[in-house]
Amino acid sequence: MLIMASRRWWGKAAAERMSPEERQQVEHDTHLAIYRFQNDAYRNLRYSIAAAIIIFGLFVGSDAFLGNADGTRLWPCLVLLLSAALSAGHFAASGSRPRLALQLLLAAVFTTIIGVILLIAVSN
Repeated sequence: MLIMASRRWWGKAAAERMSPEERQQVEHDTHLAIYRFQNDAYRNLRYSIAAAIIIFGLFVGSDAFLGNADGTRLWPCLVLLLSAALSAGHFAASGSRPRLALQLLLAAVFTTIIGVILLIAVSN
């Protein structure tokens, strides 16, 4: 407890000794680090969602190519294959055109939801 109190006091004393320019620079650096951390976290989330859609779409959509999807089950499988293709487009566009990549990812999510709903409706 004493160590924490001394560190807190020293940190407070160090902050009081800073010039306003140094304090402003430290605040700017902190805000920049937080922004970069959040940006990386959201990018990783988008990539994880896109990869999951590709895997799920190819897994379920492979039934269409293997001949296991008959009649009414063929359409949900094709919709899920479309969502996998849109998600792959997200990876292709993410470096050069981030707005298009986000639009492709949203389209992939919506087509996946529609495909899963159709798959559930057809299976009953």
